Amino acid sequence: MGAVVVAGSFVALGLRPDGIASYYRDTLTPAGFAIWFCGFVAATLAPPAIAVLCWFGAMRFRYGWLLHILLVPATYAAVRGSIALMLAVASEPDSDGPTRWATDPAVMLMVVCPIVYFLILGSTKLREHRASANDC
Repeated sequence: MGAVVVAGSFVALGLRPDGIASYYRDTLTPAGFAIWFCGFVAATLAPPAIAVLCWFGAMRFRYGWLLHILLVPATYAAVRGSIALMLAVASEPDSDGPTRWATDPAVMLMVVCPIVYFLILGSTKLREHRASANDC
């Protein structure tokens, strides 16, 4: 839940009048800005959203461990794909331009969300293991 709040705050910070979104709003066509902004929101919100989906999906799915394993590549693919969309619309060759300022929070969340996810998963499994050991 905390990651969703952090990601939402990054999106809100990007929307400030002096933020990176205003730069692209002024330099891109309205349709181009709409596509760029969708990539921005997707890149920023994808890591916590994928983590939540994997967590609850793993509880319902017989092979839940598979979803835990797929968290990292799915998060990476979603963030890198969204960033590629943003770069293509902005006609920038790489993330060294102004798009980097917009994508840094997404890349940070791409790294932090799986780390937090697996720390919570490990502590949950350890707690379950200790509880089952105490029942014997």
